[in-house]
Amino acid sequence: MCIRLLACKANWNIPDQCLEFISKILLDATPTKIGLPKSYYDAKRLVSKLGLQAKRIDCCVDGCMLFYDNEYGKNDGALLECKFCHKSRYRHHNTGASNKKPVAVKAMFYLPIIPRLQRMYASTQTTGQMTWHYDNKSSNGVLRHPCDGEAWKHFDTVYPIFSMEARNVRLGLCSDGFNPYVQTSNAPYSCWPIIVTPYNLPSEMCMSKPYMFFSCLIPGPFNPKAGIDVFLEPLIDDLKKLWSGVPSYDISRKENFMMRAMLMWTINDFLHTVCCMVGELMVNWHAHIAWSIQRHLYYIMGGKDSWFDSHRRFLPNDHAFRRNKNAFKKGEVDMDPPPPKFTPTQVWNRVKTYPKVTESGVQRIHGYREWHNWTKRSIFWDLPY
Repeated sequence: MCIRLLACKANWNIPDQCLEFISKILLDATPTKIGLPKSYYDAKRLVSKLGLQAKRIDCCVDGCMLFYDNEYGKNDGALLECKFCHKSRYRHHNTGASNKKPVAVKAMFYLPIIPRLQRMYASTQTTGQMTWHYDNKSSNGVLRHPCDGEAWKHFDTVYPIFSMEARNVRLGLCSDGFNPYVQTSNAPYSCWPIIVTPYNLPSEMCMSKPYMFFSCLIPGPFNPKAGIDVFLEPLIDDLKKLWSGVPSYDISRKENFMMRAMLMWTINDFLHTVCCMVGELMVNWHAHIAWSIQRHLYYIMGGKDSWFDSHRRFLPNDHAFRRNKNAFKKGEVDMDPPPPKFTPTQVWNRVKTYPKVTESGVQRIHGYREWHNWTKRSIFWDLPY
């Protein structure tokens, strides 16, 4: 009942006083009053015990860094200005003359993913479905679920210990920007939600609304672009913990176990920063595409990268599409060979010396758009898998 009351407030922006009025109606109309909230504060206090909290993390106004501490050696939570651009963390920083709490210039919200995954095994409605991928693999070669795909099978081969435990979680991540205000506003605003989805579930469940976990909200008003890695740092920290394993309880077997998880892939705009840096599973794909810079077009007016008509070079030399002058770029044929493929080791050797955004701020690496298309080394490369 408390969750439904809070959902009413969130979905329809109901004032606190209205929610108090509704709770009093429930108390007056219900003979059994035990457990019902007497106020909006009681409802929030009870729901907070579920452990599904949200963290507000201050960040640099230009997106250079987060004022954030973690257990991997980052101790920036007490800083008063950005380490890179030296802009103030707060709007009006008080030196102690006032008791007012300083207000951050910019902040993001992070909803920890670990307790949400643990609750999948703590609920009788979902714990049995979390091993569906292990017991229902296709035996006739038909692709019904991502577990039937080559990427999933390849990962099982590379990490057999992980795949032996059916309760270990395979995750997908998606992101995109949207304008939460009127589209025709004179002051455009773009914020970026980050959604994490467990792919252990059956096909009809894994992409449904209840199981698309909202993990981060990157604030606007502008596209984070190459600096999106900075805002993903809390999520990366949780992914590192999940790779090592976190103690969890399986209510169906009534036993404790070490739940592990890995990021399988991302769903987002082509050549999005996250998509290019997921890890070993996508290295071959990225190496095959990202170095194809002969076709790299950059629209100066719009500031957009485009790889239009760079796909025909992967076709056989005698394919009809290569000589088609009407369906692709007007009046042009494409007889160029495909770019060379690189092994994961070769790609790593090329990018391992590049700085991360969190080490030196957002910057351009020498040779960008000339002989490479990398903007930085992503923090995804630091994940152990």
